[in-house]
Amino acid sequence: MTLHRRCAVALAASLAAVIAMVVLAPSAFAHAAFLEATPAPGSRLEASPREIGLKFSEPLDRGLSTVFVEEAASGRRVAAMPAAGTGSRLGIRPASPLPSGAYRVRWHTVSTEDGHALEGSFGFGVRAAAAGLEQRVEQSPLARGGWVRIALRAVFYSALVFFGGGLFAAVLLGSRGEPAGWLTPRAVRAALEEAGLDPEGPPARAWRWTVGVGWAAAALAACVAVAEAVDAAGGLSAQAASSFLLSNAAGLGRVLTVMALALAAALAARGRIALAAAACALAFLAIALSGHANSATPRAAAVASDWVHLLAGSLWLGGVAQLAAAWVPSLRRGAPELRRAIIGGVLERFGAVALPAFLVVVLSGVINALIQLGRPEALWGSAYGRLLALKALLVVLIGLASYWHAARLRPRILAARSHPGERLERRHRRLIHSEPLLAVGVVALAATLVAFPLPPRQLAEASDALAAVPPCDPCAQPAPRGDELAVAEQAGPSIAAAWLRRDGDQLTGRLRILDRDAKPVGAAVSVTGAEMRACGRGCLDFRLRGKSPTLRVAVRQGARSFEVLLPAQWRARESARARRLLIGAQRRMRALRSVTEREVVTSGPGSFASATYRLRAPDRLAYVSNLGSEVVEIGRREWFRAPGLPWRRRPAQGTLPFRTRSWFRWSAYARVVRLLGVRRAGGRRIAELALMEEGTPAWHRLEVDLATMRVLRVRVITGGHFITQRFSAFDVPTRIDPPEASDGS
Repeated sequence: MTLHRRCAVALAASLAAVIAMVVLAPSAFAHAAFLEATPAPGSRLEASPREIGLKFSEPLDRGLSTVFVEEAASGRRVAAMPAAGTGSRLGIRPASPLPSGAYRVRWHTVSTEDGHALEGSFGFGVRAAAAGLEQRVEQSPLARGGWVRIALRAVFYSALVFFGGGLFAAVLLGSRGEPAGWLTPRAVRAALEEAGLDPEGPPARAWRWTVGVGWAAAALAACVAVAEAVDAAGGLSAQAASSFLLSNAAGLGRVLTVMALALAAALAARGRIALAAAACALAFLAIALSGHANSATPRAAAVASDWVHLLAGSLWLGGVAQLAAAWVPSLRRGAPELRRAIIGGVLERFGAVALPAFLVVVLSGVINALIQLGRPEALWGSAYGRLLALKALLVVLIGLASYWHAARLRPRILAARSHPGERLERRHRRLIHSEPLLAVGVVALAATLVAFPLPPRQLAEASDALAAVPPCDPCAQPAPRGDELAVAEQAGPSIAAAWLRRDGDQLTGRLRILDRDAKPVGAAVSVTGAEMRACGRGCLDFRLRGKSPTLRVAVRQGARSFEVLLPAQWRARESARARRLLIGAQRRMRALRSVTEREVVTSGPGSFASATYRLRAPDRLAYVSNLGSEVVEIGRREWFRAPGLPWRRRPAQGTLPFRTRSWFRWSAYARVVRLLGVRRAGGRRIAELALMEEGTPAWHRLEVDLATMRVLRVRVITGGHFITQRFSAFDVPTRIDPPEASDGS
């Protein structure tokens, strides 16, 4: 494959990678620039909130940022009035108290610092669980027609780089008062004259191109500003455009970009090269001030580094594009003497500024990466980082191509006394051709990176700020989707909960470490043998190949480490059967005449309690704890005896008379039911069911004897309680009589 084709393949692969990494990358996890809300996402309220408030990590454009509430079931918008909000806060007040039910809050914000739009939603419940209303933040650069904005910006950047490269090279290398005189040094002019060609033709043509592309860049900058105003406002209107472009620094930066480029093009057309270059440099500064750098920390260093990066990149890549536009036809079809003059004169002269510009691009690019990424793992652990790495790779490829043709091939061509050989010249020419082609890939990647609402470091800072805010109490957890499995187990004092999906022989999922109130726990967590990526405080996304029946999780909290085994196999297509088994087993247990239950409860290391219960239908219960205390309940009557003391009658602890039928109520915690599998044990076929209820939240695993439909064992994981229950002595006759109380009752 020829070098030219390899470059074309590399460019195509780069653009394909852009699509893959942006489309296939997971949505931004958890909270992005959204910091907190009142009521808290996922919370259950016992009364209607008077006000719903949201806080974000950046100041907001008040005219373009919106929030509203809708009923989760019907999608009907709730009547509400805007509440007072300043800076980074939004709020609304329901016009009347909200009735019982689940509600979804939808929001759309526009930052005043970089003009990027964010949107998302979260839920809460009024005297009801916020089931299925987990918090969502949309951050994809492709959201809301993002491809249009990326394509517009890529074309704009291409024109801007060409225009800026022509101006900056003219200032640094120009001679004899000719704007593009650097393209025709003395040796090249002589060669053109000997060939009977007009020595003023190539520079004049290149300069006409430069001025025309300058006007095009100004027009494209205006188109980009309008497209982003439409995205921010959700439509095109004079009021929306005014709010986006004239009311904050980000919008004014876009307006300044258009004005500075139009001024630069006008000055260039009049031959005022130095002033035109200064106006173009001002446009680059306006771009830095209206992008990610203006909302990064430290802001001054970020803006300065980004500005220098843009200037150096334009000089380097734009100069390469100018050379290609002026001399590629001559290198391909010109006489050998003309080609040697161009190679020895033009390319060598441009190299005097190209190498320093390349070094500045690399250095400022590293600084920008450190500012935007925040941590090294973001380079491969985020879509933004992977695109940035691909852009850096293309820059390196351009640098290598420049080095090879300038330092290795050009000296051999110029040293040859006679014709240097067609093969050598062809290799040199193809390397020169490859640079503009690869530069297009760099520009496309830069346009895509700019389209991200927030880079990784700002996402991490927002997540850290959110982690410091007390979340909901308790926090509703997301319900499993489709054939997803939700299981949990004890991890010391915490809950290790996983949401699992199967795709062929690959297991993927999200693992959360939660405290007794279902709040995220700051713990080091890993899954044995899996590819892992952190997704926030106490959160881990993972991918595991193979079909292991269990998921092995290691959790470290402070100086203590815990190992957790979670079921990782289930019958994804038998959820309906699983629910039928649950209902049948619950009905069978409620129909028992008597049963014995042994229960062990712990809230973490160092705590333990156990009890043995005897139940006799329809309304009798007796239990004894491991500490020796005893209780007897018969309907509304209850007796208690501490170790070594006589029985005493006491008020019933419940509000309703005791019934054995109400003792078994697993269906109340079975919003989702999965069949983990069926196994044989002691000659019996045992089905294991996994239940989840996200509002409490609570996870159950039941073992059911399929021959009798009796429940043999239950494992319960919920906030602060880890319970194991075993059932036996089914329908074995047992006596539970009122004890003799010391008070004579």
